[in-house]
Amino acid sequence: MKTMLKLKTSAFILGLTSMIGQIIIIRELLVVFYGNELSLGIILASWLFWVAFGSMVLGRLVDLIHSKEKFLSYIQLAISIILPLNIFFIRFIKSILKIQAGQIIGFTQMLSVSFVSLSVICILLGLSFILITRIAAKDNNPPAKQVAKIYFFESLGASIGGLLYTFLLIKTYTPFQNALILGNLNLIVSILFNRNMVQLAYLVIFSTTIIFNWPKHLDGFTRSLQSKPMKLIENVDSIYGNIAVTKLGNDYSFYENGTLMFTGGDIATSEESVHYAMLEHLSPKKILLIGGGTGGSIAQILKYKIDRLDYVELDPMIISLSQKYLPPVTDDKVNIIHMDGRLFVKEASTIGSLKTPYKYDVVILNLPDPYTASLNRFYSLEFFQEVKKILGPKGIFSFGLLSSENYISPEHAVYLSCIYNTLKKEFFDIKILPGNTMTFVASDEPGMLTYDFNTVIKRLKDRSIKTKFVREYYIPFKLDPLRIKYVESAIAKFKNTQINTDFKPIGYLYHAILWVSFFDATRNLLPYIDKINMGIFILAGFAFLIIALLAQKLTRASLKFPILVSIGATGMSQICFQVIILLAFQFIYGYMYHQIGLILASFMIGLTLGSFLITNIMEKIEDEKAVYIKSQAWLCIYPLILIAALLGISKINQLSLSMGNALQIAFVIMPVIAGFIGGFQFPLANKIWLEGSKDVSKTTSLLYGVDLLGSCIGGIAIGAILIPILGIIQTCVLLSVINIFIFILISNSRPCFIQKM
Repeated sequence: MKTMLKLKTSAFILGLTSMIGQIIIIRELLVVFYGNELSLGIILASWLFWVAFGSMVLGRLVDLIHSKEKFLSYIQLAISIILPLNIFFIRFIKSILKIQAGQIIGFTQMLSVSFVSLSVICILLGLSFILITRIAAKDNNPPAKQVAKIYFFESLGASIGGLLYTFLLIKTYTPFQNALILGNLNLIVSILFNRNMVQLAYLVIFSTTIIFNWPKHLDGFTRSLQSKPMKLIENVDSIYGNIAVTKLGNDYSFYENGTLMFTGGDIATSEESVHYAMLEHLSPKKILLIGGGTGGSIAQILKYKIDRLDYVELDPMIISLSQKYLPPVTDDKVNIIHMDGRLFVKEASTIGSLKTPYKYDVVILNLPDPYTASLNRFYSLEFFQEVKKILGPKGIFSFGLLSSENYISPEHAVYLSCIYNTLKKEFFDIKILPGNTMTFVASDEPGMLTYDFNTVIKRLKDRSIKTKFVREYYIPFKLDPLRIKYVESAIAKFKNTQINTDFKPIGYLYHAILWVSFFDATRNLLPYIDKINMGIFILAGFAFLIIALLAQKLTRASLKFPILVSIGATGMSQICFQVIILLAFQFIYGYMYHQIGLILASFMIGLTLGSFLITNIMEKIEDEKAVYIKSQAWLCIYPLILIAALLGISKINQLSLSMGNALQIAFVIMPVIAGFIGGFQFPLANKIWLEGSKDVSKTTSLLYGVDLLGSCIGGIAIGAILIPILGIIQTCVLLSVINIFIFILISNSRPCFIQKM
């Protein structure tokens, strides 16, 4: 096989491995970190940092290696072995750190676990890219075009990897099996460049494990370690996440991505989630329950003389597993709907919808607190508006948030106040019932709700409802006037907190601050949150622009420095665009896993198309600076187009469901455009930097590393700061302004002289 063909194959497998491996490892770490999106930013930042380290730091040493092809073979062999071992290591983490199932871990532990577990594999991936490009550029002219070709095949592999994993591998194989498949592909590529006994031994071991189906047994064994001290009964990876069923004594507990969803037999929690809402209504007949029903809430609702119960649960696997280990739901009054709860409510509330030809008397939201941006959709102003539309004239809406019996910290009060103030925007009357779970009961009917425990107890008895915890000896404590007054006064102290919306999920940020405050890391951060605004970021960017322009004038620096800054900003912008499009799709349409997978793949397809185009026209370009400036101009315009598109689609979706659904195609097109710009820029930047220089490895490693570091910064900023504080619209404006500053910097630079770097 010709060397260039082997290198293209190697680049393709590298892209495939990077994309699928990243998804597998992220999902594994999310199980350890209970799905918190704050941890997702840390994971992505750690991933990108180590890939950048492998390419930018170690990549500069590539030219010191005599036999580069043999060294590449060793690197690929190491990837094939380390990737499956990474799964083992991640699943052993809880045992090493003595973290029990469902236990929250600290920010420091989260950072250290991500940083350590991703280091080796990511360094190898980053170094592989630089090795491949250096070998491809050797004795092949022009070198910039060879680098562009490798970049294209690596992007192509990532594109196909995203589609392949989303639509096939995730459904067919376990994470450990998928890691072994990727390892085998890297082993085969390794053999193309060099042959040794280690490869042969590993190939024999791999074949033996497949024949005896050891990967499946190893997968079950390592999963059981994450459930200690409870016994793991069953573990399933659905397309929505990892679901584990554990047993302690006679009680079964169900976990999704490491987070406890419910425990069978936890009657106290089931009763509290249902009865306060049902008893506030004079005659509840039509009920909507979103999430958590099979843990006992359905059984509690069925104690009332209802006509119909619609139970919405996204993952069918949760229903099938719960009915396997818990008493099955057989009542004809229960209608189980496998659908995203937000999407169901949105469709039911849309003008002209036939989803529900009637109005609900009681809507009960039985989901976890908004500790992720996805869950935040169920506590936003838009969701409360949609719920209000599907309620009857005297309808009641209820949900619970984790709290404490006797003390509410300032961080906790701000978080509760944010959700309360958002709810108050839509509902006239809100009652807050204190406890370890703080229950919010809301109605738009004046005088509908009551704090009078005698009235609640009378209704419980009149309806002949048999309960163990929510009864006459506990209800007066729950509705104690002094406890209620304390909670209301704590929330009232922060009456000016921001409203939680889809496009500005500040509730998610407040919860993150509350969560991290448990570890004394943000005690002094809270007072400054509301002071952070877009003007601060723009001012900082403007100051950098002025300093950079002055430095250019004084040093007569060439185009190379602005290009380097541009590559970092482009990497940051690209990952921000991805997150914005993903979150906007979730907010508008609801969480649909396959469509989101398609969005990620669409970005990589755009990246591939952009690199393909520039590769084919690169030699014909006479003025690289002019072409690069045009690509930068598109980065300035694209965020503004994104704003118009998202606002337009959101508005149309509210007015016409069918037309709104048809516009989902826009969420496939928008990431293609964003990826195209990035794919076009990177090879062109390489060509500009390689003018007058043959130091391909140092140039490529520098640009590739800066691109990844920019993405690393963007990944942390977009999820943890920009979207929660600024919102999607202002974040898009900020990205446009930043890229305008870069545009000015490039436009005021002078062309590169032909000189030795």
